[in-house]
Parts: sequence; structure tokens; C-alpha cells
Amino acid sequence: MSALYPLRLQPALKEKIWGSRRLSPFFRDRGGDQAPIGEAWYTFEEAVIDNGELAGRSLLDLMAELGPRLLGDAHLPRAVQRCSVGEGGDGRPAKPYFPILSKLLFVGEALSVQVHPNDEYALANEGGPGKTEMWYIADAEPGAAVALGLTEPLPRERLVEAAHSGEIEKYLNWEPVQAGDVVFVPPGLLHTMGPGLTICEIQQNSDLTYRFFDFGRPGPDGKLRALHVHEAAAVMLHDPWPGPPPRIRMHHAHVDRELLAGCPYFASELLSWDAAFFHEPDRARFQIVIVLSGEGTLDGEPYGPGDGFVIPAYAEPFEIAPRSPSRALVAYEPDLERLRSESARAGATPADIARALMD
Repeated sequence: MSALYPLRLQPALKEKIWGSRRLSPFFRDRGGDQAPIGEAWYTFEEAVIDNGELAGRSLLDLMAELGPRLLGDAHLPRAVQRCSVGEGGDGRPAKPYFPILSKLLFVGEALSVQVHPNDEYALANEGGPGKTEMWYIADAEPGAAVALGLTEPLPRERLVEAAHSGEIEKYLNWEPVQAGDVVFVPPGLLHTMGPGLTICEIQQNSDLTYRFFDFGRPGPDGKLRALHVHEAAAVMLHDPWPGPPPRIRMHHAHVDRELLAGCPYFASELLSWDAAFFHEPDRARFQIVIVLSGEGTLDGEPYGPGDGFVIPAYAEPFEIAPRSPSRALVAYEPDLERLRSESARAGATPADIARALMD
């Protein structure tokens, strides 16, 4: 095939009972007779390419055909399958899965109070990977907040009792947030998002969630949604939320570059630019680009808020040319040691590096 190029993705819009009809500036707002949208998925196996010679192909197809030319020389496939709660342990053969799931979330009502297991617990009990994630707050209405952990530790038996009675609400540690804030959510951290938020989420490619409490809310069928109280209590962290990771300003010749968070599964950066520059892909790893603001062209493809691209590791260098000041969230599979060294050269303290880049 001809040379690889930046792959525009068709976002997959997913209806959620907690979603919103206000999707601008990323997508067209929905009418009152339409179901609310909670998530727009970008990078996952069934994601469809929307431009160029590979238009109409899925990421799963390209992973099989291109291998390291798409994913990079440093990518290490894992012999597990992506799964949701209750889907593991049924003997299905493992299939390749795209390593990072990226989304936009539109929160009209509070999500369920939930927790994700780590890999060790998930592989033993669900047959798939656990879930680590980070949130970039793209937009926040006045008074918007997220809940992260509890205001005080509770024994497991008390946790279960409080979840069933609804008393857990008074123990939730609500933190105010505004546009530009970053939240890192490790496995075991109890969490939820309040209404009035638009969030760009980068996570392990797993939809494995233990729903601990759901505010007594019925699902679309009118019945209460299933809870996983005992599973959630078994994996829940009892330490308080440590606060947001420090943002590290990195050296770059063409753009303002901030490292937001990193872990073994992904790293995320915020890039800002107002002049044209050439981007040189990294043959060791693919990159995900989700445009947050601004307009212009990326390798000749128009971009605007809500556009998402995968940059194949072996793509040719290309130009990014803004028509207005632009920002994007970029995610990739990291070399943590290299990022630590780069952060140190940029002047970050050892304490900040340890908090921003977690093993």
C-alpha cells in the first residue's frame, strides 16, 4: 500500500441515561425528543477510518494488516480481550484490542458511583484487563464537581451497608473542577462525575466498571440498574484522593506542550499551537490526537473541535496548519523512563515527576 498518513476517526456516539443534549462545540446539539448522548468513542477496535485510501476500514483490520507500522515498534500485544463486567471467564479466545480507549463524555446527570479493578484482579475474576483512566476537563458549568474517594475510610462491611442504604452519598468527597483541570483515576478509586461537564477521557481499553451506587435511578427499561457492591468493596482504595497530578511544561520547538499524566498504559499531553509546523511521527509508538479547540488542517485534512485522529507510527511527516489558535489532547503508549528524563531536563522536580508519572 502507499505511505501511511493521519487517520481521521468516525466518533461513535453512545446514548446514556446520564448524558446530555448539549454537545457543542464538539458535535451538533440534540433536540428535546432525542436521547441524550453520554460518550463519543474514538479509538477502539470497531472504530472506522473516515479519510484517504483506508476509509471504511476498522482499526482492528489495520492492526492485523499493519502491525507495528500502525502501533509502533515498542508496542507489546497482550493475550487478553477487552471485556465489561460479567463478560470474562467464558472460554472465548482472546482477540487483539486497541490498547488505549479515548472518549469525550457529556455529563447531564451524575454518573453512577463506581470503581475499576486493577489488572491482577480483573484478569483473575473477569478474564480481561483492569482499568486506569485520566480526565481532562474540557468544559465545566459553574459549580461543576467530581467525587473522588470518600471523606473518611469505611470498613468493607460498612461500605456495603452504606451503598445499599444510600448513606454513602454523605461520604462522597466532592471536588470542584473547572475547564483545564486534570484528574488521574487509578484502579480502586471510588469516583463519579457531576452534571455540567464535558470531559476528554484517556483510559486502558476496558469497559470494566463495578457500579457501587446509582442514586436509586432506573435504567431505560424502568428497572433499577444492576449494582456490583461486593466486587467494588473488594477492590476499593481506602487512602484519600491525593489531588491532581502536577503539569510539566516540556520542551518542543513548535508548540506549547504540557505533560498531564502518565502510567504504564498511557501518557497524555496537552498541545497548543498558533502557527504552522511539521510533525514527525514516532516509529516506536502511535499517537491519538483529539482536537479540543481551534480550526485548521492536519496533513491537508480539515480539523475542528471533536475531530479525532490516529497517527500511525510509520506515517510520513506532515504539516499542521492552524487557521485559529488550537489545542488538542494527545495520548500514546509511553516509555516512562524516557519521559522521566525529559521531564527532569525540562526542570521538573523529582517529587513532581513521581506524581505525574506513576508506575
